[in-house]
Amino acid sequence: MNIVAVIVTYNPNIDCLRVLLDNLNNSCVSIIIVDNYSTNEAFKNTAFKSNVELLSLSKNQGIAFAQNVGIEKAIKIDADYILFFDQDSNVSNHFVDDLMSDYRKIYANHEKIAAIGPRFVDESKGFYFPALRFNKYGLIDKISVENISTPIEVSFLISSGTLISVETLKDIGLMKEEFFIDYVDTEWCFRALSKGYKLYMSEKAVMRHSVGDDTINLLNFKIPVHSGYRRYYRVRNLFFMWKMPYIPKILTSKLMITNFAIQILLFLLKDKKIDYIKYYFKAIKDGINQSRDYHV
Repeated sequence: MNIVAVIVTYNPNIDCLRVLLDNLNNSCVSIIIVDNYSTNEAFKNTAFKSNVELLSLSKNQGIAFAQNVGIEKAIKIDADYILFFDQDSNVSNHFVDDLMSDYRKIYANHEKIAAIGPRFVDESKGFYFPALRFNKYGLIDKISVENISTPIEVSFLISSGTLISVETLKDIGLMKEEFFIDYVDTEWCFRALSKGYKLYMSEKAVMRHSVGDDTINLLNFKIPVHSGYRRYYRVRNLFFMWKMPYIPKILTSKLMITNFAIQILLFLLKDKKIDYIKYYFKAIKDGINQSRDYHV
């Protein structure tokens, strides 16, 4: 059984990346780093161990493109499973074993499993982020996972920490490169569900996650703050998703409304207001124009 970890990087924190690599080395997995044209000298001057292969891209082509490069390389070296990570993923040295153990448990029940991902726990406050499951109305239910004793079926997985078999990837397909960064994992999960696959959250495997300091706290919500440029993809890609028959229109509509509200908050509360306006209207314009001839 050959498990290959694919890590996408872009100007990573070298200390965080080394911790991830060390913990993966303890699990004896092969590692492929796909770097999206990092410019920081610390990364350029880093020497990696023999089980780590670095694939450096000539420009930043987005996370979906980089993941596909990693997938294709993993297939060439006869991977059976691919494990995706972000550059700041924080896992234990038994993370891979825990995730694989739960995968086998599900597979033994003859389930058509697309992927399995970890539970996420807040690094500073210690609470577990809820799992997401879509109800019959096409809306999201939040499921508490703090005390689960077995893997649970979900409707969405974050790509970081997610394990997918190569056989499954070949059937469902690779990541949509035109998405560049936002909603790449969302679209893939819906595509998997539309083909009759199921998604699971592990009981044993846990990944520590930090929301970050740059957030807006509103009632019980923490809204991450992204640049106007990053917000561009979050808005534009919703127009692509609207054209996809396997993604509920009611969910896409809700995300459009939510993103509009967040855009107003960012404009009112953060600096670089012109950027937020410029990229938001550019996203709408490009979304309409580019999705007009968009074929799924």
